[in-house]
Amino acid sequence: MKTYIKNTLLAGAVTLGMASCSENSWNDHLDGFQAGPDFSNVQTLDYTLEASDYELIAGNSANKALAQAAGTSDELKAVGSLGYLNGQITPSEYIPNLLQDQGFKYFTLSEGSAINVTYRIAKDLPQEMVLLNAASQYTVTETDYKSAYNAGSNFAETFCPDVPAETNLPKILSKAFPDAADNTYAYVNYKNASINPVFGEEDTTPAPVAKPDPNFKETELVATAKKGDNIEVCGIVTAICARGFILTDKSGSILVYWNSGFDSTAYKLGDQVAVEGEVGVYNLGLQFDGTKATVDVYGNVGEVKYPAPVKYTGKMMDEAIKATEDFTAQYMQVTATVSISGNYVNFSADGATTAGGSVYQIPADMKAKLQSGKEYLLRGYFLSVSKSGGAPKYFNVLLTEARITSPVPTTDVSALYAYDGTSWSQAGDDIVVVQPEDYKAMGSSYGNLEGEQPQQYLPKFLAQKYPYGAEKEKYVVYKYYSNKETVLRCEQYAYEDGTWKNTISDGGVVTETNQFVYKSTGWKMDPSITLVLPVGKNQATSMWFYQAVVDWVSANIPDASSWVDSFGTAEYYSGCSAYQGNVNINSSYATLVGYYPGVGADEMIALMKKRFETETGPGALSVLYPNMAPIEGTEPTVTVTFTAWVTGGAKVEYTIIWKCVAKGKFEFVSCTWNDTPQE
Repeated sequence: MKTYIKNTLLAGAVTLGMASCSENSWNDHLDGFQAGPDFSNVQTLDYTLEASDYELIAGNSANKALAQAAGTSDELKAVGSLGYLNGQITPSEYIPNLLQDQGFKYFTLSEGSAINVTYRIAKDLPQEMVLLNAASQYTVTETDYKSAYNAGSNFAETFCPDVPAETNLPKILSKAFPDAADNTYAYVNYKNASINPVFGEEDTTPAPVAKPDPNFKETELVATAKKGDNIEVCGIVTAICARGFILTDKSGSILVYWNSGFDSTAYKLGDQVAVEGEVGVYNLGLQFDGTKATVDVYGNVGEVKYPAPVKYTGKMMDEAIKATEDFTAQYMQVTATVSISGNYVNFSADGATTAGGSVYQIPADMKAKLQSGKEYLLRGYFLSVSKSGGAPKYFNVLLTEARITSPVPTTDVSALYAYDGTSWSQAGDDIVVVQPEDYKAMGSSYGNLEGEQPQQYLPKFLAQKYPYGAEKEKYVVYKYYSNKETVLRCEQYAYEDGTWKNTISDGGVVTETNQFVYKSTGWKMDPSITLVLPVGKNQATSMWFYQAVVDWVSANIPDASSWVDSFGTAEYYSGCSAYQGNVNINSSYATLVGYYPGVGADEMIALMKKRFETETGPGALSVLYPNMAPIEGTEPTVTVTFTAWVTGGAKVEYTIIWKCVAKGKFEFVSCTWNDTPQE
């Protein structure tokens, strides 16, 4: 993109030419007068909006307020993701706020400046496409999967045949988006398995043995405890092993340990327990000696609620065993492979080079559920560090939960769900979502497309997915990377003439140029439009304009069928052809001559020019720009550069100007073909 500076520091130039117009000019001749610094920055520019500018338009706070008030927030969001304006997000309303946004490269321009902004706009954007571009994104969480399996530790982080996504996602999305509006879409990422996972016996939480004691007050002492303190800690039993339990108060957790004689049946998870005694330490782990401390049970709170675990890696375990100071128990989790040898249960985590995991005093019933060599997600309390050969080795954990990880192969899936005001359901068959595996097939290792890849790959993707064109139209939803951000994008494709085409970008998006001027009230659009119609076939802007002329002739000229060709893409009333992308005033063209029997060449050419100037051109503009109107007494103009096929076979470029005299009404001003003799 190039920015052409037409007139830099225009104000300075005017001052030089007309010194008497300067507010300080009469003082210039006074002794000792010094004018103040001039901080003005007046320029006249040509500028084409870039992808980042459309994102600024969509993200600008003033524009967001405008769209919210107009009920077009979804349409505004689509501007940022698609990279063009639309019928609801108009240039006159939304570009002025861009021009004064601090993120815009020329926001420092001063009053008196003018920018001819070239932008892309789709006049008729399908509403479903708008809504899909505004879809919220959601990734299914571990909590969601656990809820779907309706189980304690026996669940997998994947959907499967017995726990299908289609059944569970509506409930998950209702919870995730409680305030969803009607006609809302959600783009959901999740994992799916083609077979059901196999679990071991389900762990059960012992039923409460007593009611909570309302007078029991938890302490906040564990976090500050140190060796030698004589304290009373009041808290909850949150884990039990063969030699004691974990006591948790409001500040942290600590082990209560019995060297022998521990009766595990005397304590239940959720018990309200008061332990009074001296704090000791073993292998850096702070603990109470249960044989010496006073332990009293006051009631049971029922279900134990654990904090979010610290998620350890093998490398983190290596660092943890280097500890030199005493510490209290820490709730954690790690994915590791279990090994069982006699009474010992150990585990190893990927990435650990020195640390080995050891399950501390595991109860026999929990040990019986583990299988040596299997990978598990382990949760529990990191208690202490023990040595082997005099060096720190074992990362000791009192286990609370163990479940097999990745019990079945999974596939990453992306899907669209729609909310109808009552419930969520899968989006319709007219929507196709590019899957993670599809990006890989396209050569993308980042799970998105960028640059020109959508134009290159999506037609091929659709051709492979729907090779026979039985599906005539699809909304394609994919991830697009632009300006260091990945956004969700939806575009409409249709199957035409054996290929899939982007119906909006390939035919519905046109390029316009409008002037914006910086007045005392801020930036404002002077809605004069400049259009360049490229000559030749399949030129989107030319097809759009000339087809409007042909359609106007069909609808407004008597006996129109005699003027419009059988394909409905060209008319010989004024010579416009959407198929050829030009104005045909070649009097020697046989077909053209057939429309004007008995009319001389010069008369034919003059008549067709006159009709284009005063009838078909203004008629097409009234359809293309029905809302254009004079502003503050100024009649905006539409300037069109086009190519005419003239007598002799030459193709000559001309410029024609119409002015808007009332809303949706246009009058001819001038055309350069009247200034230059036909060649």
